[in-house]
Amino acid sequence: MRNTLRRVAYVGEPDLHVSEALRDYGYRVEGHDGESVVGLACAIYRMKPAVLHVRKSHLKCGVVAKLLHVPLLVHAGREDVKTATAHVSRYASRTLCGAASVREALVALGAPPSSTCVLRSLLDVKSDLRAAAIFPPMLDPAIRWVVAASPCDGPDRGHADLLLAFLALAHARPRLKLLIAGEGCEARKLRAQADAAGMLNRVVVHPISLEQLPSVFSRAAAVIGPSRSGNMPDAVPEALAVGAAVVATAVGSHPTWIHQGRTGWLVPPRAPAALAARLAQVVDDAESVAKVGANARQAALELVAPRAVAQELARCYAAVAHAPALPTAGIYLPAARGWQRA
Repeated sequence: MRNTLRRVAYVGEPDLHVSEALRDYGYRVEGHDGESVVGLACAIYRMKPAVLHVRKSHLKCGVVAKLLHVPLLVHAGREDVKTATAHVSRYASRTLCGAASVREALVALGAPPSSTCVLRSLLDVKSDLRAAAIFPPMLDPAIRWVVAASPCDGPDRGHADLLLAFLALAHARPRLKLLIAGEGCEARKLRAQADAAGMLNRVVVHPISLEQLPSVFSRAAAVIGPSRSGNMPDAVPEALAVGAAVVATAVGSHPTWIHQGRTGWLVPPRAPAALAARLAQVVDDAESVAKVGANARQAALELVAPRAVAQELARCYAAVAHAPALPTAGIYLPAARGWQRA
């Protein structure tokens, strides 16, 4: 352990086990409620933290961080997908999302893609498992669904490859349908291609709410991450967390999230034939899929263990933190007696 611990101001309820693990990486976490802007500003000024990690009251904390020139980490979950969070993320050093679907929603609201990151260890697995127990009303239980969840905003999403793969095996499997849970400029083209193939009634291109994603994933015959590019994240972490059968292209973070044949399957990008072959094996082999899904769920629980969370957060802190004391901010902050010049 280092002799000097760098302070991290955490607005919200920090996990005590994660905080203890972070001490081994040289960081001391101190919690604040963030209800009062003035109170938080006073605390931050006296504390002089290396990083301000914000889990709630994002807008208030963003103002304080900007005034006092403190590196800001915005930590966002599904409940934080709103315009105010996206606004704060524009001047945050990093915006940390546990789920790719949360990142996509924030980017759609105006969050900068370059600093809005997916940190898989921040995924709330227990909450997703509870949500997965609720049957989604949009799914017919008599139908088996192949699901992909990402915006239809460009060819690099790989939806065209997925559609071709699905069409190759759909005729022999009449109970199988495809759900592309997204919307965008490519949606109309995908529907037109399905219509031209006589499959419009078996291909659904429609967005679903973030709250319904876990239940949809948990009941899918397969969840597909068909991205052609590593900078086009799919909702693969959420699907793995609820034990879904995941087939993803070997690009970006997919190979680090999926262990081939143990927690999911990887296929080459831009290869509809390879995707169709693997998808056929997955939808036809329920026994193997159940084992792989259980492994994926267990791996997700291991990745959100306190030590794993602390390791990823320490890397983020190290990337954005600054060592010098806070510069003069030119504002007044209330002291115990009267006022003091900042």
